[in-house]
Amino acid sequence: VRAAGSNLRSSYSAYRTAYDMSRHYRDEVLPLRKIIAEENTLRYNGMLLSVFELLADSREQISSVISAIAAEQQFWLSDAALQAELMGKPSASMISSVTAGNASADAGH
Repeated sequence: VRAAGSNLRSSYSAYRTAYDMSRHYRDEVLPLRKIIAEENTLRYNGMLLSVFELLADSREQISSVISAIAAEQQFWLSDAALQAELMGKPSASMISSVTAGNASADAGH
């Protein structure tokens, strides 16, 4: 029981951390990168920024989007792990006993 409680707490902690990271990227990082990209486009149109600096900014924006996608993926993986922990993961001995029970029940018919 203690191990189950400990596993549940660690799964929830991982879930909450992944949720906070995903939300941070969604609510703060990506909108800020979009504003920076718009400002750099205006600076490029005003000939205050070179093409290479604009490309570097685009590369950084792509990197932040990839990081946001990875954070959301980690959130969904930790959500699935938490749900599995809440339902109780079947152990190998439980699976083999259920399979053996079904096989003996089928043999009787």
